Amino acid sequence: MNKKIVIAGLLTLFAIAGAGCASKQTSAPATPSQETQTSNAQNSTPEQTTPDPSAQSAENNGASQTPASPSTEPTKTKTDTENSGDRQTQQITVYYTDTQENGLKEQKKEITYPSELEKLQKAFEALQKSGDSALIPLWSEKISVHKIKLDNGALTFDISLPDEARLGAGGEELAIDALKKTMFQFKEVKTLDLLVDGQSLESLMGHVDLDHPMSR
Repeated sequence: MNKKIVIAGLLTLFAIAGAGCASKQTSAPATPSQETQTSNAQNSTPEQTTPDPSAQSAENNGASQTPASPSTEPTKTKTDTENSGDRQTQQITVYYTDTQENGLKEQKKEITYPSELEKLQKAFEALQKSGDSALIPLWSEKISVHKIKLDNGALTFDISLPDEARLGAGGEELAIDALKKTMFQFKEVKTLDLLVDGQSLESLMGHVDLDHPMSR
């Protein structure tokens, strides 16, 4: 009888002890879920701080595509140069004679002009004045030019020829040669015609035949 009581008491104790252990096991799993949340929180931190590579690439591309500041210095164009009206300077060869009319004597001269026709006008004016007492012009300064025309290589001079500007036979031939040599040095001139007051004369001064036009 006493053994039954003792055994019953032990069973009761074991039951109480078992119930306590079961209660502890039931409350324990709460801890791992907190660790998971903490881990998630920790794992989420790099996602917020890591820069987006595509955004950096776009920013870098934008920086590299930023245009440089334009130069404020004005640029000269070919059109500006052509329309500027700048005068050109050229050295030419002009022909005279000596005091004895012993052939032609050449002299280098520099002319300045704004256009091709003006260049030819300046060349003719150079024939009228040498600036050297040893070189005698064959074309008097009393001769005036009415008109100069250059058409597809054909150069025409229309001049006035007063009596005091006329020469003898030798001087007339030298004058025509001096005019031809001076004008034909320009590559654009292919032929040369000489008119007196708009008319084509058989002879310039009455001694030498005058061709219309004269060629190189």
